[in-house]
Amino acid sequence: MHPNQRPAPKPRRQQRGIAILSVLVIAVLVVTLAAAVFVRQSRAVRQTDNFQSLERAWQYVLMMEQYAGLQLQLDAKDNKYDALTDRWAQQLPTQTLNEESGAVVKFTGKLEDLQARFNLNNLISQEGESRGKQNGAAVEQLKPFVTDAGLPIGFVNAIVDWVDIDSQPQGLEGAERDYYMSGEIAYLAADMPFADTSEVRLLRLEMHDPDAKNKALNRFLSTVTALPFKQTTINPNTASKAVLRAMRLSDSQIASILDKRKLKQAYKRKDEFEQEMAFTPDQNIALRDSFDVTTDYFRLTGEVQISRARVFVNSLLLRNKNGSVRVIMRQFDRVNEQPMPTTDNASNTLTNTE
Repeated sequence: MHPNQRPAPKPRRQQRGIAILSVLVIAVLVVTLAAAVFVRQSRAVRQTDNFQSLERAWQYVLMMEQYAGLQLQLDAKDNKYDALTDRWAQQLPTQTLNEESGAVVKFTGKLEDLQARFNLNNLISQEGESRGKQNGAAVEQLKPFVTDAGLPIGFVNAIVDWVDIDSQPQGLEGAERDYYMSGEIAYLAADMPFADTSEVRLLRLEMHDPDAKNKALNRFLSTVTALPFKQTTINPNTASKAVLRAMRLSDSQIASILDKRKLKQAYKRKDEFEQEMAFTPDQNIALRDSFDVTTDYFRLTGEVQISRARVFVNSLLLRNKNGSVRVIMRQFDRVNEQPMPTTDNASNTLTNTE
């Protein structure tokens, strides 16, 4: 080819093919970009809708708390005792509302008397010292709750060590910060009142069968609670049979309480309860002082669902002596949702089956 000679032009058919291919590539890029933008916008719309639904759900939760507080206030005006026949004890059935936006709202809830259970924080004084060092009444009362659930009696020492302020373990089964810090998962003992009963699962508990351990803990947790650490009493009008048995009432005393409940009756005064129980000398003064027919602490549980948003209600309500009610704790998790797994050990305790 001569140096000044130009290359022969490509055939027009080949040029058209390249142009069409370029247009197709551009079209694919545009469609892909548009799809990506659409997906991101759709996700943003869904997120916005979810956030708005959650915000509205929380407002319904506050409404439920106000309604529960109103029921407790009205009940305080009706009578000076608390029982399962009271207005607050009626579970709210599932309610369905249709909002103007077209969203469907479903919510349900119920109030529970938390003084129907043994308060773990009764174990320590205002100064954070174990009451076992002053008088062993609270510690002795806890022991049947532990053994009736199928847990070893030494678990009582681990519970006391978790809440008291000293660093000296109680007995051979006790455990303070040194024990927990030496485990595979290191953490400190609380050395303060229980904030929630779920902390019990962090305590030293030497049981080799994980399934038996989990079932025993579930039974134990169904009979105890964690309330502010002033001494709280147990309400015989609302306490379960397991709690009454753990308090070491006799079979005849428990039968009297449950029979009265079946007849939709209640003990209206503490002295009325004591008179019907006819406490024997073996059932000491500490046992009598552990019961009262009035309750200060209640728990509101339930859930609110709007579209895909779902909020669980778990609020601790305090009703003062003057009848006023306020929320002193609020959590957005389900109460007793699922049993704890038996294959995972959350605490530094023995769970192997060897």
